[in-house]
Amino acid sequence: MRIMEIIRKSEGGMKEHAIVLVKGLLQKGHQVTVLCDFPEEDLLFLENAGAQVILFRFPGTIRPLKDLMKVGRLYSILCGTKPDVVHCHGFKAGLIGRMAGALAGRPLVYTVHNFVLHGRTESSGFLIRSFEKWIYGKTDAVICVSQALKDSMTVEMGLSPRKIHVIHNSRPEWDTGDREKIRRQYGIGKDNVLIGTAARLIPSKGIHLFLEAAPAILDRYPDAILMIAGSGPEENRLKDMAQGLDIAGRVIFAGQISNMRDYYSAFDLFLLPTLSEGLGITILEAMSFGLPVIASAVGGIPELISHGVNGILIQPGSPSEIRDALVFCMENPQVAKAYGQQARADVRCGYSPEEMTAKTISVLESVLVPLAPLSGDGYNGNSLKKGRQKFK
Repeated sequence: MRIMEIIRKSEGGMKEHAIVLVKGLLQKGHQVTVLCDFPEEDLLFLENAGAQVILFRFPGTIRPLKDLMKVGRLYSILCGTKPDVVHCHGFKAGLIGRMAGALAGRPLVYTVHNFVLHGRTESSGFLIRSFEKWIYGKTDAVICVSQALKDSMTVEMGLSPRKIHVIHNSRPEWDTGDREKIRRQYGIGKDNVLIGTAARLIPSKGIHLFLEAAPAILDRYPDAILMIAGSGPEENRLKDMAQGLDIAGRVIFAGQISNMRDYYSAFDLFLLPTLSEGLGITILEAMSFGLPVIASAVGGIPELISHGVNGILIQPGSPSEIRDALVFCMENPQVAKAYGQQARADVRCGYSPEEMTAKTISVLESVLVPLAPLSGDGYNGNSLKKGRQKFK
């Protein structure tokens, strides 16, 4: 197959999912063109893996005029590259990509990674639902990364479940990281308990709740240290919050991390107090390292974590539940260790990149139909071989 993968600029789970999928598709012998605006190191990785890359920037918010211009440019690209199937990731790429793909007569697959209506106003939610109902009729298949997202698409969006598939994100296939390297780097001793989280620093990830719960934990356990891996628009506000709570000296803001395996190895506990989550790739990552996981019972997270079996589920938005769960793990280290061991065993029974790729290929192949060549003086896909293309 000739596959066009379309994704907006992103960090975290959606980007990692797309990169793993593209690598898997290439390894299976498919031709992949990736239309995105990733950081340079990710673009180079995709190119070295054998993908053709087109730089394409999506407006960050819904901007009708600019969005329509992007649809026209993408239509031109599709007329030149003539992919067998167009696969869009996330709402914004799904909006522009599916409109252009429908105009070009290409089979369309859309992967839903997050709850699109979370945090939206009533009016914007109405517009999103209206658009989704319209474009759904032109979409050949929808993939949701959790059953919770499928339920949202059918109940909240009002879509038929007939062509919606659930394919979970995959766990990483990482070697054990260097625990001591990170702990030495930050001056963390062997007797310190490192409570870590990894997330894009945006309000919906709930990191402010972690900080609200922190003073009670740090007062009770003098050897505890908190680490927040990730960056985002909330970073400065969270740092100010730590200062205001008088805990800044025991909270490490590690920033954006390119090699998370060493950090997971350095953590003793993992917390994700998110308020909305499609599935939670960081939870899959923490589970694969055998970490005791405390996470909000939202979205697809309960599909990964069974409370009291391989981790602890907490109600979202509650600093007191975060505190109580952390206290339980600190007071019962053997139980917490058993949770981590069970989590590692559970995640290794499934969620492999190969399984995720194979299931996705099955969906992509299911929408293929004999297509007549597109006409017109559109974008010439052959020029991709001469260098990376840019569309702003």
